[in-house]
Amino acid sequence: MSPELAAEVERTMADLRRARLAATAWPVVAGDLGRLDAAVERSNEAAVRAALLPISQAAFEGKVRGRLAGADRPAAFVSVTKKTSALPAVGLVCGGILLLLGYLLGGWLVFLGTAVFAVFIFGVAVAGTRTNVDRTEERRARGQAPTRESTEPAPPMIREMITRIESGLDM
Repeated sequence: MSPELAAEVERTMADLRRARLAATAWPVVAGDLGRLDAAVERSNEAAVRAALLPISQAAFEGKVRGRLAGADRPAAFVSVTKKTSALPAVGLVCGGILLLLGYLLGGWLVFLGTAVFAVFIFGVAVAGTRTNVDRTEERRARGQAPTRESTEPAPPMIREMITRIESGLDM
């Protein structure tokens, strides 16, 4: 087997070892790893490339899901907020005052211009009602698999198969 292909297999195996996939995806990966192991054992480069493709796709997906699953920590620069239902009311009052001042200062033309800004102020006030806990829960939800199934690291059987394939490359 060529050194470039062996290096590609090693990189993919390292990525797969760190990947986080849905529990239902790991049996499929195990089957793909079995095909790859047989191809490596026979030193059949075409079969290795064919078997490596779905594994590298799963490893890439697992890396992305692992990053999303790790996004449940709030960012360091986000200050603590507490839920308040008064923000939309305050935004509505401020928007109303802005509309009144716009009309008094410039008539209907300025009123229409300030109406756009007043809607923006109200939107910011409504968005401010979400807490850091709400944002964290949303990030956790995005970190789950499309089936809403939690992701998990490679099971021991997969890690053993990866080790067997890596040792077959060293021959």
